[in-house]
Amino acid sequence: MITKIVGKLESIKDEYIIVGVNGLYYQVLLPSGLVQKLRLSKDVGDEISLYTLYYIEGGFGMGNQFPRLIGFLNELDREFFEKFITVKGLGEKKALKSLTMPVKNIAAAIELGNTKEISSLPGIGPRMAEKIMAELKGKLSVYALMKEGEPLTVKHEKLLDFKDETLEILTEQLGYKKKEAQEMIYTALFKNKNIKSAEELVKEIYSLKK
Repeated sequence: MITKIVGKLESIKDEYIIVGVNGLYYQVLLPSGLVQKLRLSKDVGDEISLYTLYYIEGGFGMGNQFPRLIGFLNELDREFFEKFITVKGLGEKKALKSLTMPVKNIAAAIELGNTKEISSLPGIGPRMAEKIMAELKGKLSVYALMKEGEPLTVKHEKLLDFKDETLEILTEQLGYKKKEAQEMIYTALFKNKNIKSAEELVKEIYSLKK
């Protein structure tokens, strides 16, 4: 099982990159959004580090099986993807094509029940968006609150930074139940992505409840 790959970027294609490691060259499939990011931030010959997911295209017990590697910039993106593809009918390639937004934004949309935004992702559509909601809503809160571009280094049950502080204010000082407080936090952050402190977040939550 290959779980991480570090090497030199040899080329960038539309759906994958080639990574060179000690004379071996690996084809690594990437989410659509990550391909575009690398085109802007990396040059051929640069070092690249990816957390990888190994799978067999075609499935076990079927003909024409091909081993594949999928790459992500951090472990939480990979973990989100593993949950994402548990939705029946959403295979690895369709899921990769659909990931044109940051994982945290997609997770937040699912947690908020924003079917319209999920259905707008490439290859998803309204029917698949409804299936995604039915199977994943309520299971992705940690990804909705992750720092963009940074891996999560704390336990999943713990929220991050000012979001954690806001949750404590809502539950311990204002008497809200944890689930209700989390939903208010998701909604406020989805409405206003420029919030950077617990004070701003509490104010936004209050304004939405007026």
